[in-house]
Amino acid sequence: MPYQLDAARIDWGSDNVPVSSDYGDVYYSRDHGLEETRYVFLSHNHLEARWRGLTDPVFRIAETGFGTGLNFLACWQLWKSCMQAESQARTLQFISVEKHPLSREDLTRALANWPELESEAQALIDQYPPLLRGHHRLRFASGVHTVILDLIFEDAETGLRSALSTTHQTLHRLAPGVDAWFLDGFAPGSNPGMWNDRLFDLVAAHSRPGTTFATFTAAGFVKRALKARGFRIDKVAGYGRKRDMLRGEMLDEQSERALADKPDTAAWHIIGHSQARPRHVAVIGGGLAGAHTARALADRGIRVTVFEGEADIAAAASGNPQGILFTKLSHRDGQLNRFALSSFHHALRTYRAMKPLPGEFCGVFQLLGVEHWAQLQIAFSQQSDWCQFLTREQARERVGAEVGSDGVWYPQSGWLKPAEVCRQRLNHPLITIKTSHLVSEVKREASEWQLNAANQTFHADAVVVATGQAAAHFAFAKFLPLRSIRGQLSYLPADAISPPLKAVVCDEGYVAPVVDGKTILGASYEVDSKDLSLRDSEHADNLQRLQGTLPDAFKTIAPEQIIGGRAALRCASPDYLPLVGPLPAQEETLERFALLAKNAKTLIHATPANLPGLYVNVAHGSRGLTSTPLCAELLASQICGEILPLPHDLVRALSPSRFLIRDLIRGKLALPH
Repeated sequence: MPYQLDAARIDWGSDNVPVSSDYGDVYYSRDHGLEETRYVFLSHNHLEARWRGLTDPVFRIAETGFGTGLNFLACWQLWKSCMQAESQARTLQFISVEKHPLSREDLTRALANWPELESEAQALIDQYPPLLRGHHRLRFASGVHTVILDLIFEDAETGLRSALSTTHQTLHRLAPGVDAWFLDGFAPGSNPGMWNDRLFDLVAAHSRPGTTFATFTAAGFVKRALKARGFRIDKVAGYGRKRDMLRGEMLDEQSERALADKPDTAAWHIIGHSQARPRHVAVIGGGLAGAHTARALADRGIRVTVFEGEADIAAAASGNPQGILFTKLSHRDGQLNRFALSSFHHALRTYRAMKPLPGEFCGVFQLLGVEHWAQLQIAFSQQSDWCQFLTREQARERVGAEVGSDGVWYPQSGWLKPAEVCRQRLNHPLITIKTSHLVSEVKREASEWQLNAANQTFHADAVVVATGQAAAHFAFAKFLPLRSIRGQLSYLPADAISPPLKAVVCDEGYVAPVVDGKTILGASYEVDSKDLSLRDSEHADNLQRLQGTLPDAFKTIAPEQIIGGRAALRCASPDYLPLVGPLPAQEETLERFALLAKNAKTLIHATPANLPGLYVNVAHGSRGLTSTPLCAELLASQICGEILPLPHDLVRALSPSRFLIRDLIRGKLALPH
């Protein structure tokens, strides 16, 4: 199954030290695991000295083997101590791969051994992701500073490869590198499958001159492998009963090695050039995409101005009075399915942290066909903490009404007020909101961007366009294949359903518990329509769709009981994935990658022709509540020089350049002369 993994199996000895049943090795020293961590990884990577004089805004650590999270927590604690006197916002990014993650229960028990890490441990436990394969981004505030934990639940080789911006043999080095390595995991004798040449190739690929490493092992083949890849090696005294360990520093980058069985032959999706971290970013659009993007940047210490053409933020599709937070599961692998699942769980973590919650996590029940229900029940059998497969009878107890079929229950999900989400996300001292400022022009002047709005001129180091369909009004974005999808909501009186629903129910349409004195039904779906008038026919369709979903509740409700509604336009792409990332210069992109028109597998060493400092975050369709938080994190990481929160194939799948390249390969575009 594409999403399942084997969780760690733990033996707990009389001393309460966790031991892996699969590898026969302890997770940390029986003498004093925390002091071992501080000695081996913190001290021998010289972290305190490097952080006391840190000038770069981001410091990146990568680890093989997350285990109990002890290394991360000790690192975080030291970071907080070193950053106390630092007023400029800094980000600690910690990337860790783990093939067999601990369950939440085992993690909690293991970390209870370290009361001095209690506050950090509890924050980790609260955000700890479900045991699903793939990337999971967790963010922790630390004063003006940020700590990012990117947990990658994969084997070390697969995980580190996916964290590269590209597997292109030369262009992968254009991405940010790791500053320090924690080469952990079980000992080579216990875990020989991890310690191999492919792993060391990936360690080298992520490293740059000055990158350090530390590891508890002193095995000769580890020493020789790292030395052959450009590292200076020091053998030093180990911790406790361990005689020796290794530490070192990369002095020079070595000859290129294959990073995948089928490496990228072109890297049109990466940033492609070194860029200074912007001090001021203009975000055009005050809906969900713009609000989440602005907040992600402001949390990193960047000043943001949000331009909204209407008199208030969230005036378009993000202004619907109620939105549903859910995902559509699939038993198949695939980029759309993996992105949907990753963004759903990231959204849950994001919204759970909002105080007060602008909605209710009352649970969502989604009806399924018989065959689909059976397929998903097998595929997600290990995931009962966040999705449960219920019969009609079981669902009735959760929902408070008879449902039309069996389905899946999302106990942690529910509904939110999108406009209030936007207001909360934009409530930050580094964010300035300018409503009634319709941006009419964006142009590059010297090394900055100039924006014209409300008969005024504004300047910014970078610009993010998050205006949905309106992005195509700008000349540089006209080539984007954006589609307009009309959706109409219908309102019923609060007492139309009795007894009232206890949870959200969705199938082809949806209905949620009462909000602001009305029951809201949604939503119609009409492609390429720009009409915002309310239609009686769509009110009737919304009702009809729910008659099979909640047969008893909607048996006697007639269209005449509709008391109002709202129509809005959603922006989508032809492949239903958002467009997120740097915006390419159209003609120059076609010139640099013209050879792909003859052979899509041609090896091309050209860097992308991106417009410097210009980005888009659009086309979220009807899932904006779910997809925009993770897309905002992706964009902020691209802008701020972080390792990205998604595997490189998904970054590529979201790239605004993808349609240009696809049409080029398919011979649909005339090449510039």
